[in-house]
Amino acid sequence: MAVLYCTSVSTWATIAEALAGASHDGLTRMLHGRWSGPILLAYALRALFAVGGGDLIVDDTVGEKPYARLLGEAAWGWSSQQRNVVFGISVVFLVWTDGQRRLPLAFRVWTKAGASKFALARELLSYAGHRRRCKPQLVLFDSW
Repeated sequence: MAVLYCTSVSTWATIAEALAGASHDGLTRMLHGRWSGPILLAYALRALFAVGGGDLIVDDTVGEKPYARLLGEAAWGWSSQQRNVVFGISVVFLVWTDGQRRLPLAFRVWTKAGASKFALARELLSYAGHRRRCKPQLVLFDSW
């Protein structure tokens, strides 16, 4: 939660000061612990991909942030939901599914000054193939 809410700070010590009852050392241990989120996600992915291939879905979305003018990643972009240009954060994401369950694997934030959404999608698929050793039956995406 601290990483989500403390977007203008860059150290665990500063985040710890903003949170009641948190310490720099405690946050660091949590981040690097064997039970941390990234490690648990890696274990879950290994178990799922050992069972079956499933499908990969690549898509993008815009999280509207109309009042976040100082947020560095935010920019004007097309929202298919609003059918209009909106101010927000554009994200390209990769999801694994077996038709019943969906599991987000990775995402990349798109910025106007950075790589194209197509390049980010290729990077995500490379990640799935090389790092996660995923061998899907299908890769699904829309026409963007």
